[in-house]
Amino acid sequence: MMHKIINLFLFCGVLAVISCTKNNTNPVVSVESLLCEMTSREQLTYFPKQAFVTRHVSSYDRSSTSASESNWFHNWDMNQWEAIEETPNGKEYVLMDVNSPGAITHFWMTGAGKVRGQGTLRIYIDGYEKPVISQTIRSFVGQNKEVGYPLSCSVSTENIADERGHNLYLPIPYAKSCKITYQSDLIVPEGNPWETKSEILYYNIDYRVYGEETKIESFTAQSIAQNQSLIRATNQMLLNGGYSKENKSAVVENFQVDIAPGEEVVIAQKNSGAAIQQLNMRVLQDIPTQSLRSIILKCTFDNIQTVWAPIGDFFGAGYRIDAYETRYNKVTVDGNLTSKWVMPFGKSCEIKLENVGKEPIGIDGSVHMGDYQWNNQSMHFFASWHQYTNEKTGGRKGMLGGNGTKDLNFVSLNGKGVFVGDVLTLFNDNLPPGKTTWTKEDGRFNMSWWGEGDEKIYIDGEEFPSHFGTGTEDYYCYAWCKPEKFSHPFIAQPAGDGNLTPGYTVNTRVRALDVLPFNTSLRFDMELWHWNTAKVNYAPTTFYYMLPGGKNNIKPDYEGAREEVLIDFEKLSSGN
Repeated sequence: MMHKIINLFLFCGVLAVISCTKNNTNPVVSVESLLCEMTSREQLTYFPKQAFVTRHVSSYDRSSTSASESNWFHNWDMNQWEAIEETPNGKEYVLMDVNSPGAITHFWMTGAGKVRGQGTLRIYIDGYEKPVISQTIRSFVGQNKEVGYPLSCSVSTENIADERGHNLYLPIPYAKSCKITYQSDLIVPEGNPWETKSEILYYNIDYRVYGEETKIESFTAQSIAQNQSLIRATNQMLLNGGYSKENKSAVVENFQVDIAPGEEVVIAQKNSGAAIQQLNMRVLQDIPTQSLRSIILKCTFDNIQTVWAPIGDFFGAGYRIDAYETRYNKVTVDGNLTSKWVMPFGKSCEIKLENVGKEPIGIDGSVHMGDYQWNNQSMHFFASWHQYTNEKTGGRKGMLGGNGTKDLNFVSLNGKGVFVGDVLTLFNDNLPPGKTTWTKEDGRFNMSWWGEGDEKIYIDGEEFPSHFGTGTEDYYCYAWCKPEKFSHPFIAQPAGDGNLTPGYTVNTRVRALDVLPFNTSLRFDMELWHWNTAKVNYAPTTFYYMLPGGKNNIKPDYEGAREEVLIDFEKLSSGN
């Protein structure tokens, strides 16, 4: 029986490769072409030939209208609709209504109230009155048995289903238009949803907008069944970390170095065009913490330094070894760090490690370089890191914000490129009211949560962000500030100790079809909204590709990298 299952997956993998090869010569956007795009790491390195922008709709508080007004931090991020329509089905709440060619690329939801996510989701394509999807929202988005894991997932599975973030990565293309509605008799349309005991829905949807000339094969009620083999193959490739087309030309260079404080060493160099396919590293210490922050990875491509980041943050480990794996990064229990970002260059490459710490540090690892066809659409890979150290969060807040809420900048970019992911490493020193120290006996308390703030992403000079979210944990695709660990090809929480208590948290999100192309600029801000008076060490790492000439606003943060890292409760600051 096992032999037959393995053969089935191999057969599905062959189908996937054949389909991807076919779609390289076929300009039609379809479920098939988008699934193939999802499994190609190398395709990310080329600015998209088929022009699109990624847009976003969510249940963010619609009273947040201007960064210059106090309403900017309003936080009633639930049951906010594009419209409410009376239909033959009854009252339908409109989540999304777009009249242009496009494709849904990521759908996240969670709920609150007595019944969560059991109302009916309907998706109407190209103006047809009959929906292509009509089923409970949770069964379609996060618990879709027909699509399967990981294209459909809910996290963390250690929590009950009502308290998870539910995600769907299955692409849903449409040639003319798309409307998404939700129907539930438990929704009370007027008043405070908590006071009226209404069912509550939170949602975030990413979608592509293509040009009118783009040929698109619209999603139908039969699309999932018709693409079942490719969907299964895609799930398997994502779980195995595989490529749609493996680069068999890769040359592996191994290294082992001892780096003295203040020293910089070259671990790889090449003076002709190629691409880094994989990086592996391991700090030669039983329990590395400060060393993961003290060793800086510096990559220079075609005489431009594009990567400057502590290795722990670059690999998504933060500064503690917690096993997890996404499509692009992996950390094992024994401290092996792996990155599979493809990093191309036209003429030259130099990779260095620098020790900004106080002690010598030994590191071993390998660099995998393979052939790459550089052309005028090729982009360099960038990784930026900086830390907001001892950042004050202000005092306690209500749902209308204020009292120290602020937007922190992850990165601002100028040029042409594609934003592809980020990691957030932080330490939350929140203390119970009236106390200056914290002990485990204090337990968890509700005012500890630091991540109520929304992402705000501005593309190509927008005055108002086209991406306005509903909370930091929602951006990272889980829910309800849950501390349980989870790992998935596109999202992970290797550590959530600091979510409901003081402590350390790492969240990561790498983008699939929901990448963010930009033609002139991109600015990524995240609200720092903490329910209580506290300080945080808050360190974002961002990943993006840009055409030569692109610039970012993040300079090497040596001061932040030299700060003592905090993990243990005993190392909490003595005051707020």
